[in-house]
Amino acid sequence: MSLPASRTALRRNSTSVAVARIGSGVTMLVRPRTLPTLLGMDSASTARIGWAVQMLGARDLALGLGTVHALRYDARASRTWLAAGLLCDTIDALVLAAAAGRGRVSRPVAAAVVVLAAAAVAVQAGDLRR
Repeated sequence: MSLPASRTALRRNSTSVAVARIGSGVTMLVRPRTLPTLLGMDSASTARIGWAVQMLGARDLALGLGTVHALRYDARASRTWLAAGLLCDTIDALVLAAAAGRGRVSRPVAAAVVVLAAAAVAVQAGDLRR
C-alpha cells in the first residue's frame, strides 16, 4: 500500500530534517568549536564548552538516526521520534533566542538558526498531524 502524495512529501521532508540532524550531530562531535564560533563566541569560551557541544552532537546524531530508521521501518515508532525531535528543536530555538536577547551569541546568526529550527518544527508537526 503506497502513501498518498501529500503524505509521501511529508515523510520525505521529515527524512530530510533527520538527515540534516545527523550531519549537524556528526559535525558537533568531530568539530565542537564550529557551532560556538559561528554563534560569535570568543575562542576561550568555545574551547571551554567543547564537551557540551559534543553532547549536543551525540543527541542530534541519535535523534537523526532513530528518526530515519523509524520513518523507513516503523511508522508507529516514527511518531515518537518525530515528537522528540520537535521538542528538542523547540527548546533549542527558545534557549538560543534567549541567549541572543542577552547578547551572549550573535543575534543575526541566532536568528538564522531559530528560523531553521522553526522550519524543522513545522515539518515534524505537519508529519505528526497526519
